Amino acid sequence: MQSSIGELLRGSNNISGIRKGGGAIDPVVRGFKFSELNVQIDNGLKIEGGCPNRMDPATAQIDPSEVKEIEVLKGPYALRYGTSFGGVINIKTMENPKNEKFEIHLKALLGFESNWNGNKSLLNINGGNKKVFFSISGGRKKYGNYEDGNGEVVKSHFTKQNIGGYFGFRPAKNQSIVLNYKNSTGENTRFPALPMDERLEMTHLSSLDYKAEEIGDFLQSIYVKLYNSDVNHKMDNKYRAVSDTVVAVSDIHAVNRGFRSEGAFVVNTAKFHLGIDLENILKDGQRVKTMIKQPGLPVKTEKLWNNGRIWNLGFFLTYGQRFNDMDLSASLRIDRNHAESGKISITKPHEGGADSIQSDFTNFSFSLGATYHFNENLSASLALGRGTRSPDMTERFIVLLPIGYDKFDYLGNPRLKPETNNQTDLTLKYANDKTGAFQFNVFYALVNDFIIGKRLPPAEQRPSSKGVVGVKQFVNGGNARFSGFELGWSSQEKHKLGIQVLASYTYATIDEIQKHVYETGLPIRDETILNDALPEIPPFESTIGVFYPFFKGKLKPELSVRMVAAQNHVSDAFYENTAPGFTIANFMLRYDYNKNFMVSGGVNNIFDKAYYEHLNRNVVGSKLSLYEPGRVFYLNLIFRI
Repeated sequence: MQSSIGELLRGSNNISGIRKGGGAIDPVVRGFKFSELNVQIDNGLKIEGGCPNRMDPATAQIDPSEVKEIEVLKGPYALRYGTSFGGVINIKTMENPKNEKFEIHLKALLGFESNWNGNKSLLNINGGNKKVFFSISGGRKKYGNYEDGNGEVVKSHFTKQNIGGYFGFRPAKNQSIVLNYKNSTGENTRFPALPMDERLEMTHLSSLDYKAEEIGDFLQSIYVKLYNSDVNHKMDNKYRAVSDTVVAVSDIHAVNRGFRSEGAFVVNTAKFHLGIDLENILKDGQRVKTMIKQPGLPVKTEKLWNNGRIWNLGFFLTYGQRFNDMDLSASLRIDRNHAESGKISITKPHEGGADSIQSDFTNFSFSLGATYHFNENLSASLALGRGTRSPDMTERFIVLLPIGYDKFDYLGNPRLKPETNNQTDLTLKYANDKTGAFQFNVFYALVNDFIIGKRLPPAEQRPSSKGVVGVKQFVNGGNARFSGFELGWSSQEKHKLGIQVLASYTYATIDEIQKHVYETGLPIRDETILNDALPEIPPFESTIGVFYPFFKGKLKPELSVRMVAAQNHVSDAFYENTAPGFTIANFMLRYDYNKNFMVSGGVNNIFDKAYYEHLNRNVVGSKLSLYEPGRVFYLNLIFRI
């Protein structure tokens, strides 16, 4: 039973995650992470998290039990859905049923999990007829601290509540209007790998969708989406050792609102999508420090963001057509990006700080693709793409917070240039009734103006956070390179014995980077390193899954074994630690009693292995990585009426 969508995605090929606490695992696709990925809900709704350390990524705002489908589009090729750089993750939660007569259904879920004493509940009521449809859901999950494979307790408890629903109606044939609202509340969430814990988060998501289909021979469909996401995030350090000296409380408000509209056209046998989208991000927040041991308890207020704003207006055109044995596709996107903020306070003003801070960019992105079908079983695809993204709110405007892998405060840089991913993918697919379905992909990406942190001299800027060794500012660091492969094979569904094999690997370097040489714990000079590894890149891994259905498919046991290699290709400049390899086994059993009742259960990490993912952050105040949970038993009961 996955506690977050980030954890659910970690089971996919070449998708990893960064763990900082019990929940809210942040997805990483082929080594691309954070705003390098375009994460959205229901075809366009975007969320700007409140936490500078990403306690609340977009994937943490939706409960996995509400998800109908997750679409992952790797690379800078899918330009219909907004700026595409490392990939698109589209989390779909809505359905549009067309019942002949009015129906109403109920779904209830109860879940239990050992180790960290997790429990989960969900109630959903949905229904409708030809003219109207609706869905109302409410859920709650509460997890305690878990034990790793060594028997050590990891402070990871959290409570999460979700409520919401959508209402849709069809004003005419092949048209629909849907109003959607979701509210997510998180309380007392512990993050042992971060300097603060989440005390309270309130997230409101709303959208209005209009769709018209089968309009005519030329104009086939129209889609329009308006959305608003509002995040209020509060965090503090009251459970940290330094809280007996300084109590820090941060309060951040983040809003992301916008729209997306497109039309689908057909000219002869070619299909086009033409559209426009707008994303408008507003962010403001401060940290209040109370000096406990100083006379009079002085209070210091510091800005984390100072009324930052970014809007991005995009225009896109896509093309697709079939020629005998060849499928061709192409897309073009133009983005106009504007950013502004109040003053970023620094000790000594320089080119990265000013009273009036704003920037404007016009970015061009495109992609080309071709698939050749040798026969009904074998095909080969080649994709070329260039995706450009402007710097995000953190990279431009963050004010002195330890948000990186290393022990530095980070300072935003309003003078950053956009970074561009030039990528190619080659994919081979083969399938038949005897051997099953096989897919192999290789990719290479050259990123220009790669954004990374560079140390500022102490005379120019001193840190603000306790326990850090200095300040880094985001800069454009030249070229970075990503390459790797993904392999997948699955047996045919007609065979009772089901087997799936997955394997993936990513190798990433930066052409040139500065290494900070330390003496007595402080950086004293910088050295240039060529072709250094990029930090936080997952190692080679593979998964083998086997299942066999019994009793006409009602009972389905499944065993999976995940094997992860050691990661020894690590960043010298970031003093990144190597990580040992590991092998874990999971078992799941599902029983469909009838159409109204289903039960599933199992055990994760069967042999209680003590292990951690290479991408897991270190526990604050130590060099120890955050370990994954040890053996976990779980049980889910699902009722449907």
